[in-house]
Amino acid sequence: MSELEHFDEEMEALDRRLGHLALLCGADLSRGEVIVALIKGNYSVCNSPHTVDAQHHDELRALLIMKYKIEISCIDSIGAENCAKLLADQNEKLRQDGFPPQTLAD
Repeated sequence: MSELEHFDEEMEALDRRLGHLALLCGADLSRGEVIVALIKGNYSVCNSPHTVDAQHHDELRALLIMKYKIEISCIDSIGAENCAKLLADQNEKLRQDGFPPQTLAD
């Protein structure tokens, strides 16, 4: 398995779970300030119409941190351009499956 395939599979699974949690929690992951707030543990940026278990908020935060670390590893391993393309492709797949877009790491 190439490094690109490895990152592709990791990111797809992670992004799908993040998409589910974002929808559940009412978090707009297309907005950088929302992601920063969630990483800092500020869940007031979530706009869910129903009560969300704290465990879901904590999982969302942990997975966002994990995604950031995987993106850094991806950039280090296959380069910024290849990693950006992989992440853009993943975002497009998610949008086609009905998930909201996610912000790419800066």
